[in-house]
Amino acid sequence: MLQGSYKYRCCCLGLCNTTAADRARERMAALATLIFIAVNLIGSFGAAPQGCKMLKPKKIDLKSPMFSGKWYLLRWATQYEPYRKEYGQIDNAFFINSPIVRMNKILMKGYMRIGDKCISEMEAYRLSNNGLEFTCEPKPYMVIRILNTKIQNCLLFHTQEKREGKTYNSISLYSRNPVGKENELKIFEDQVRCVGMKKDKVLVPPRHKDECKPQDSVEAIKRK
Repeated sequence: MLQGSYKYRCCCLGLCNTTAADRARERMAALATLIFIAVNLIGSFGAAPQGCKMLKPKKIDLKSPMFSGKWYLLRWATQYEPYRKEYGQIDNAFFINSPIVRMNKILMKGYMRIGDKCISEMEAYRLSNNGLEFTCEPKPYMVIRILNTKIQNCLLFHTQEKREGKTYNSISLYSRNPVGKENELKIFEDQVRCVGMKKDKVLVPPRHKDECKPQDSVEAIKRK
């Protein structure tokens, strides 16, 4: 009786009429399945969500007045936490573009209201020969692309930085108007999602205070 019940239990467990080699193959197949699932889960972290389409970069013509002049910061999001700590308290900000066509460069002068202080920063960026990317000599790890939103009076920056073997994305939205339009904000949110960031990474300047005046601004200390 005991022997019969033991045999019944073994058959229920799938061990009836199987050899040791069969059981070893079954264990290897199960292990391979677990490894496949784990690899796919790891590969999905930080990847763009399904159905998300990253916009292509816009070709920039420095001779065109459409890129020059004053641009207001409406939204920005970054994966690089030191930037969030440093610039997370911005009340309002804008920058002024000044192209240097003969050198194929652009001077970007930014003004930020942080608390009661006005801080300014200026960088020179070189436009690539194909007109699709900006680089900065003091920051060789950084590449900036302006995404082709097909929306007039709107600039959507996609910045990628490679630091210590990792790539960090930042998305920032600028407009000629300090108040964003629905279509501008929607396309910004879509691109933030496409690079794998969630809504909690988005920072919105509240604009509670007066914007900076150039004569009242303090030049920021250059940091790498």
